[in-house]
Amino acid sequence: MQLVRGNMSSTKVILVPTDFGDSAELALDHAIEIARVMKARIVLLYSCPTLYLSSFDGAIVPNADVVESMRDAGRRGLAQSIGRHLHTDVEIRPLSTLGDPRTCILEVAKETGADLIVMGTHGRRGLSRLLLGSTAEAIVRTSPIPVLTVHAPVVAKEVSAQSARQA
Repeated sequence: MQLVRGNMSSTKVILVPTDFGDSAELALDHAIEIARVMKARIVLLYSCPTLYLSSFDGAIVPNADVVESMRDAGRRGLAQSIGRHLHTDVEIRPLSTLGDPRTCILEVAKETGADLIVMGTHGRRGLSRLLLGSTAEAIVRTSPIPVLTVHAPVVAKEVSAQSARQA
């Protein structure tokens, strides 16, 4: 990826929400490149949702033990993501929140003074998009700051699926 300085030359804080999926990891890679050029720092955000939608029963609210277990997994995921990027000269600060990711992302962007949000998108279509929604789409529509969405290449997904079937 080649970056050219433009109107974003004042970017100092880049918010990168993550769910630890392929597209989120690719978004972090892109954010690191942007941060390097812009001399910005990154806030890597994991937002632990507290409400889940089920296609059978409506909303599911996990109990406190489940939420705490998910938060622990999120903290470990943040540490692993940052650990994969220790070689970089970009500051990456982990942050974990509890709540609806759509709300948390916008709140954290405001609280941290983020100038840019870089986030992965799953590119869901049809029924899965209807049931699961699109966090990236909601952020793009409602964010007061620029949002860069990154979609993992289809090839990577196909290779992952083939590897899983062969294992």
